[in-house]
Amino acid sequence: MTIYVPKALYENEIAQVLDEVRYNYGMLTRKGYIYGLIAIDQDAKIIAIDSRFDRKLNYWDLSSIGAALYGVARQAQDFFETDSLVRATLIYKDLQLYVKSIGDVILAKKGKREILIVLLVDNEVNIGVLILQMRKFSVKIKQAITRSQTIMEKLQMSEQELKEHLKDLKKKVFELA
Repeated sequence: MTIYVPKALYENEIAQVLDEVRYNYGMLTRKGYIYGLIAIDQDAKIIAIDSRFDRKLNYWDLSSIGAALYGVARQAQDFFETDSLVRATLIYKDLQLYVKSIGDVILAKKGKREILIVLLVDNEVNIGVLILQMRKFSVKIKQAITRSQTIMEKLQMSEQELKEHLKDLKKKVFELA
C-alpha cells in the first residue's frame, strides 16, 4: 500500500537539504539503504521528508516514534545527569531507527523548538558517516526552517490548532483517494 504524502513535505527547501544528506552519504559510502529521513520538531510536527522517502512507510507513525524515542532519551539524560544527548537509537534485526537533534529554532510565541532528524535505515548503513552528514547540513536545515514562514507558523501551533490542521489534511487526503 502506498501512502499519500502532501507535496508540501517533500517539495520544500528543507526536503532539498535532506536529499543532499542522502545523496552525499551515497556518494561517500555506496553502502546500505536509507528508507527515509524526516525533519520534525520535538512534538513530532513534521517539517519535511526527503523526496525519495519510501512511500510504503507511514511517515506520521515514524515521526511519532522518533519524537517519543527522543523524549525517552531526554529523560534518561536527566536521570544520568549527562551534558547532552548524542543520539537515540533503536536497532532491530535488519533495521535501525536513529533520532538526532540538530539544534533549536527560536520562535516568537513559543520560545525555542528542538529540531530532530529521524532516520530509518538498514543494518548496512554506516551511521557514523550519516551523522557527520547531518552535522554538516544542520545549519543549512535550521536556516531553511527560519526562512520558511509556513513552517515557522506550524511550529508555533498549539495542540488544538495542530489537531484542526491535521483534520484538514486528512480531509484532503481522503478526497484524493
